[in-house]
Amino acid sequence: MKHTLRVASAVPPVRVGDVAWNCRQILRYLQLARQKGAALVNFPELCLTGYTCGDLFFQRPLLEDCKAALAELLPHTKGLFVTVGLPLAVDGQLFNAAAVLADGRPVGVTVKSYLPVYNEYYEPRWFQPAARLSQAEVTLCGERVPVGAGLVYTLANGLGVGVEVCEDLWAPIPPSSRMALGGAAVVLNLSASNETVEKSAYRRTLCCQQSAAGLCAYLYTSAGAGESSTDLIYSGSSVLAANGRLIAENERTVDDDYMLTADLLLDELAFDRQHNKTFAACAADYPPPLRVPVSFTPAESDGALLKVDPLPFVPASRKRRGERCRRIFDMQAAALAKRLSVTGGKVVVGVSGGLDSTLALLAAASSMERLGLPRTNILGVTMPCFGTTDGTYRNALALMRALGVTVREIPIQKAVLQHFADIG
Repeated sequence: MKHTLRVASAVPPVRVGDVAWNCRQILRYLQLARQKGAALVNFPELCLTGYTCGDLFFQRPLLEDCKAALAELLPHTKGLFVTVGLPLAVDGQLFNAAAVLADGRPVGVTVKSYLPVYNEYYEPRWFQPAARLSQAEVTLCGERVPVGAGLVYTLANGLGVGVEVCEDLWAPIPPSSRMALGGAAVVLNLSASNETVEKSAYRRTLCCQQSAAGLCAYLYTSAGAGESSTDLIYSGSSVLAANGRLIAENERTVDDDYMLTADLLLDELAFDRQHNKTFAACAADYPPPLRVPVSFTPAESDGALLKVDPLPFVPASRKRRGERCRRIFDMQAAALAKRLSVTGGKVVVGVSGGLDSTLALLAAASSMERLGLPRTNILGVTMPCFGTTDGTYRNALALMRALGVTVREIPIQKAVLQHFADIG
């Protein structure tokens, strides 16, 4: 497995029903992905036709145009792993599908499992769910390839890639959960998610949570504002999460005609799965998914887009930083209170006037409040020596007096000098 993988979420502009024009936009973004060094490119749901085609999905010319467009795109996927959304007819039924193309060849088709039929959505008017598929293979660009849900595309370097479509992520048990258990370290979601108040935060949470549960990277790519030809507004959201952490996201609330690129550290994903024994135990409870071998090894990126947080445990937001510090302090005080409740409720704290002893003394004072005990149960000891400054000495005394603890001063200069003399 290569160590670093550059992925791209491409959201091209779309003209609803104009497959040839949409194909040209996808070609433009394939070229851009290659220029940016991306090896894996994810496009939105039904990007060849537009998601909002309505009853045009039933028109045979539209479906034939999609097949022709895939054939045109195919040679331009050389050196890339690409997912493209389109409607696909199989045995007289229509499916919401993701064509998977790799290194100039078709390698499979993943079909949407769960079709939304609530609120503003009514996909079953046009499409059938993956469970209605009557065959395991279809002809794509002149080749027979696997078709289904939950397929894991296994690249030549061992990297497993899963694909699901939009609503699949909203299901109680998304198909990507079993893909991850079956070896998919990277999951791609082709989506057409409309925008409502607070929905972007919910989508982000879903992607992060799914990447955490699956110990995987999750790349979500949604249709852009060009889809907003009906009574809905589409957001063009791109989210990349890995192991529960947000790695990258587009900045605008409603976006269109852009590409988001980021690097993934694959060794980190592999390490977490090996370390987490619950993941392996859960994987053993389910039958393995169909693994589709793909004779393609993506080029390793230079890792230039890897984001390394210099302060991973310190939130950037002042408010969140304060909340984090308060939680840490409360845990310290509660743990100390438990110990003191069984050891007599008295504690000795050496107070130097520096940061560490200040925190210790404050935690001790808080623990006394939790136990309903007087702060005089705390014996604060200051031990001035030749290394003690006037400032820290005064700080120590002022802090102890302000907190109302018992104060004891023990000068140790003579004892230290005697020790130095003893050891030569």
